[in-house]
Amino acid sequence: MTLFISLTHNCQLRCNYCYAGEKYHKPISKETILKSIEFILNFPMRELTFGFFGGEPLLEWELLQFATYEMEKRADEKGIVLKKTFTTNGVLLDDKKVEWLRENAFYIVISLDGNEQMHNTHRVYADSSDSFRDVKAGILALQKLYTPKEYSVISVVTPQNIIYLNESVKYLYEKLNIKNIRLALNYFTQWGEETKSYTEVYHALGNYVIEQYRQNREITIDIIDEKILTQLEGCASCSFGERKIAIAPSGNIYPCERLIGEDSGELSIGNVYSGFNLSKQNELIAQRENSNEECKTCELKERCTNSCGCTNYTLTNSISTTNGVVCFFQKLFIEVADEVASTLYQEKNEMFLRKFYV
Repeated sequence: MTLFISLTHNCQLRCNYCYAGEKYHKPISKETILKSIEFILNFPMRELTFGFFGGEPLLEWELLQFATYEMEKRADEKGIVLKKTFTTNGVLLDDKKVEWLRENAFYIVISLDGNEQMHNTHRVYADSSDSFRDVKAGILALQKLYTPKEYSVISVVTPQNIIYLNESVKYLYEKLNIKNIRLALNYFTQWGEETKSYTEVYHALGNYVIEQYRQNREITIDIIDEKILTQLEGCASCSFGERKIAIAPSGNIYPCERLIGEDSGELSIGNVYSGFNLSKQNELIAQRENSNEECKTCELKERCTNSCGCTNYTLTNSISTTNGVVCFFQKLFIEVADEVASTLYQEKNEMFLRKFYV
């Protein structure tokens, strides 16, 4: 099971693609943290992935530590294996915080959109000043104690910054020594009709990945690695509202951390003080999967994320309905991943075979 706690609605940055809504100072209370922990640990489980979200979690450092200590103590009492993670903009990472996070075995996801040009296209402070240098400093602090496999960077790709994508991946990998790069496409914006340039960018990315393997340099790009795995194992089903929940500072329960937003309650499935609203939860779970007619007959449907409830709802206001933007890019990602996999498999690349077939 997975639990995310949103510590605050506040953030120093004003990224214009952010889905978390208006930024304001409203941190979660210690009482609600304790109630959240009690609520989740009442369910039978052997393992729990526990993480923080926001807003920016590091703005509430004391609450983050408090929640961590309480969860560790209570999970240990119940014999539950705990995996800890959180997503941060990286601005407040320093040596002292990194030391504590490392000692407490946190996996860290840092939002860095790429090189300076790509990152500063969207990720700016409230006064519109650039944030790249501060995030880079946070990553350098993290790298003093963290190995490349213990953290990753997430880069949001938009119509405005996609022109910098391949140079950015090269920069992250070769200059900042980041081995695990997540490329989160911003589906929730207006993508142009001229798709040729997008196709060229992602195929060039695939060629870059191939060249790294040929030089015996392993690199992980999520949209490529994950699509290769779907060919071998199929696509994991969406755990929307069932095996994954998120708790807002108010205590409201949501089926995914990406749907908390300003905590309007529209998609809330309960509250930690009163429990699940079972009828609402079951209603949302029943709407999962995908109802698009064209998806039902698509040969790639088992490798596609067309059933992601939060993505679908944000795009179409329907949990079970996706749209053409998702379709286009999912097909493109699969095409690029298959090209990478086919090339390296035929070349019997040892690093590739060891990573995916052993």
